[in-house]
Amino acid sequence: MNSKGKEEVFRKNIVKINLSSLVLNSYNLSYERSLTRKITFVGGYSFIPKTNISSIFLVEKALDEFIDEDDDIRDYLTNSTVADKTYTGEIRFYSGKKPGARGLYLSLYGRYMNLDATYTHEYEANSNTYIIPIDGNVQGFGGGLMVGSQWLIAKRIAFDWYIVGGHFGKMKMNLTGTANLSAMTPEEQRDLEEEIESINDYMIGSSKVEATVTDNGVTVKGNTPFAGIRGLGFSLGIAF
Repeated sequence: MNSKGKEEVFRKNIVKINLSSLVLNSYNLSYERSLTRKITFVGGYSFIPKTNISSIFLVEKALDEFIDEDDDIRDYLTNSTVADKTYTGEIRFYSGKKPGARGLYLSLYGRYMNLDATYTHEYEANSNTYIIPIDGNVQGFGGGLMVGSQWLIAKRIAFDWYIVGGHFGKMKMNLTGTANLSAMTPEEQRDLEEEIESINDYMIGSSKVEATVTDNGVTVKGNTPFAGIRGLGFSLGIAF
């Protein structure tokens, strides 16, 4: 095969869009660049515009299938919104004899997340109902492994299949809720703190989320480990 033929086969750049992430209201773009014959670097960016959690397609289907109408978790999700930006960098090692980003691959990746969230918390104490609008920011960084496979169709169309993978990392949260809570007794304020801090019971590893309740509202700060799954998805792209 002459050098021109090799150049036609060895596409060094691929721009892709993740179609499977659309079911989560997430828009994901990536750029892949060959570093050597079978090693590439991938830079990815994804974002979720401000969205009510219960309106996300998969969440909505899960609520309809598994959650009762009067379950508290339905109210929590209905009263919550998220907006997220995520940046991913990865190194891929491809197998196979053909040159370029094709074949089965192992990916080592790091991921940074910056998420804005809002939530309306209702708290009852001595026949009083307190409405506390909580909003703030959650940042997370983690790393992991993924196995996938990529094909080139008609030499120009890339089909990237994320088979299975996962990552582990740490999140930092900083949330505030401004409300008039001066009618609460010190004991009621402490009970509200404990109710919010009960989130630690549902987190993995050593979670340290602390709540502070004053007459003027609520602050929630802390660090917690997190784990995520990456896989069972696919992207389509253009190779050049």
